[in-house]
Amino acid sequence: MQRIGVHAALRGLVAAAVVLAASAAHAQSVATVRGKIVDRATHEPVAGALITIYRDPRLGGELAAREDDGTFALQVPPGRYTLEVSAEWLVPAKRALVVSGDTDVEIEVEQAEKVGGETIEVIDVAPTQIGQTKVDAKLARTVPGGGDAAKVVQSLPAVARPPAGSAEIVVWGAAPRDTRVFVDGVPVPALYHLGGYRAAVGNELVGDIRLTPAAFGPDRGRAIGGVIDIGYAEPSSVPSLRVQADPLDASAAASWTAGPIEIAAAVRKSWLDRAVDLVADPRELAPNAPLPRWADGQLALRAPLHGDTVVTGWLIGSLDQLARTLASDDPATMTTQNVDQRWLRAQLSIRDRTRAATLWFGRDRNRDDFELGFTQARQRLAQWVGGARASQVSPLTDHASLTLGVDLDAELAKIEHTGSLSIPAREGDPHIFGQPPGDDVSADQWSSTTIDGAVFAAVDLRHDRVIATLGARVDGWMLDASRLTPRVGTTPGIGSQDILFTVDPRASLQYRISEELGLRADAGRYHQARAASDTSAVFGTPSLGLEQAWHATFGAQWQRAPFAIELAGYGRILDDLVSRDLAVTPLLAHVLTQDGTGRVVGMQMTARVVGWHGLSGWLSYGLSRSTRRDAPEQAERFFDRDQTHGLIGVVGYEHGAWSAGARVRLSTGEPRTDVVGAFFDSRSGRFQPIRGEHNGVRLPAFFAADVRAERRFPHGGVYVEIQNLTGRANAEEIIYSADYSQKSYLTSLPALALVGVRLER
Repeated sequence: MQRIGVHAALRGLVAAAVVLAASAAHAQSVATVRGKIVDRATHEPVAGALITIYRDPRLGGELAAREDDGTFALQVPPGRYTLEVSAEWLVPAKRALVVSGDTDVEIEVEQAEKVGGETIEVIDVAPTQIGQTKVDAKLARTVPGGGDAAKVVQSLPAVARPPAGSAEIVVWGAAPRDTRVFVDGVPVPALYHLGGYRAAVGNELVGDIRLTPAAFGPDRGRAIGGVIDIGYAEPSSVPSLRVQADPLDASAAASWTAGPIEIAAAVRKSWLDRAVDLVADPRELAPNAPLPRWADGQLALRAPLHGDTVVTGWLIGSLDQLARTLASDDPATMTTQNVDQRWLRAQLSIRDRTRAATLWFGRDRNRDDFELGFTQARQRLAQWVGGARASQVSPLTDHASLTLGVDLDAELAKIEHTGSLSIPAREGDPHIFGQPPGDDVSADQWSSTTIDGAVFAAVDLRHDRVIATLGARVDGWMLDASRLTPRVGTTPGIGSQDILFTVDPRASLQYRISEELGLRADAGRYHQARAASDTSAVFGTPSLGLEQAWHATFGAQWQRAPFAIELAGYGRILDDLVSRDLAVTPLLAHVLTQDGTGRVVGMQMTARVVGWHGLSGWLSYGLSRSTRRDAPEQAERFFDRDQTHGLIGVVGYEHGAWSAGARVRLSTGEPRTDVVGAFFDSRSGRFQPIRGEHNGVRLPAFFAADVRAERRFPHGGVYVEIQNLTGRANAEEIIYSADYSQKSYLTSLPALALVGVRLER
């Protein structure tokens, strides 16, 4: 009866929101946008260009009325828009607009220099949320990262430097699981393939990348960290055929039309492990960096319906495999790992300028076998996921607009786990690299269901120099685990089911001191469900609930196109965090608790330039402190991925057939737990470490410089990239001798050179 009540409640929430959204008033008033297109060099009017204004670049837009003198006029409802000017002989130019009344605008354009079928896109600097960064895929591909657009996330302000060979993303002191990745509005389990060498979402169909590190709006949920949005490009942006290869992998992409339907497809397959095998022994490199195999594929389509309404759909698949052995003279410390991860996502959407509706589903299958010495751990996960979203934006008055939406996510997971109780290690576990885990082993098989149905709303209010957004998200949760107690004898299989409701307020306030200088503050409350893998009655706690956080960001932005400077401060208060019970003998089916808390505070200064004589990039410095407390009686400690100082500089340059990019990163080393002594364990025949303060020491500072250059030709291009240009051996872990009397560092790979070729037509 309880389960039926939950579904009925969720259906009621969704139905109420849909009715509310459908009944919202359409445009009640309009504003006139008048403008003029002029040549950047001569300042003479430019006639004949195509002028489009839109809220979402994926939806198409509304064409403006053009005159022979380069002027235009268009009436639109109040709101945020992008104005685009394009023509075969011009470099496409975009200008972000906030329309609250009649608006005048002048846009400067340049003559295009077409090479190899590509053009250089100039995007004007636009106000954003504090800390938020949005990067166009063309600029992202000039940044060192193998030409993979989504790899730019690792180079964005607010993102901590990841360990070598890691696909984790740490945003403003939040754990990797706390930051959610969306592709065209659909959540995906990982942004990168194993090892972090490539993005798992493909490359050719990426349109833009947007990172919101904290205090995001009510349209996003189930995350207490940040949000990464990968926007899909239109299928027509993909060449009719493109083939690319470098030492990492090979890829192919194609596009075509079937009547009014635009279709694009892309595939990619790695050969890094085989390429390395030609020049080095992969077993010698295994401790420094994993050498996985990966593959991915995408299929996308777009079809106009009527007016400005379009239907889009896509399918993404990803596959990762890793087999490596870390050899050791001591059999008790030899490590073997075999990983197989694969996932699939499919989406269908219908959109116009003010409304959007999306259905999606997916399938995940993971296998992870790990052996450290004589201790083993094996985990299998298979889950179905799916959901639906719908939203509508409606003007209320000349100075107000309303956004309404519904958001439904569901997952059904089946998991098997055998082996050590302490493998895999989780955030907060005191860990010494190479130390064998405890020999307590067990086994369990269970299932877990998580359903989150939400309605959200936001009101934008504009008055003179002030813009305020007041919003809220109301979620109904169903958290289910198949067993409350371990399988012991004939113990009946009684499950656990919780029904929870949360109300998360979200708010934003902006004040424009002048046309160039503005202040902004954002705040909100956020929740996320426990992981399905934590609901075992043997390895976790079935009754775990929701983790929560309060976010606040504040700062100032100065903009004079094409330059911008931002000073940001941020704070995050974390509560009800899942952590390991530190008791020697935890209660039955309570290996994990929700007694964890955390605090994150910091500031960030970022300078940006976009499209200045072909030059774009950013320079950002961040200062932060991220701490955790695993239980009320425990001392506060540093977060495992805390980096106090972080400096990142990125530059991309386009000129004619040439493009070049460079990246410099400098950051504080991550915290580690020191070894202050050791004793001989006669039972195991090994020395055991005596640990010092938890996360009381740090790895040495990290530094790396990377460069990239590309030359385009009419039917392709050639590129070269050098990562870790200085060849610095950055420390990734502290390693010890068998008796823990000596220590040294496990370092990352030296300089890595990539040379690739691209052919297209």
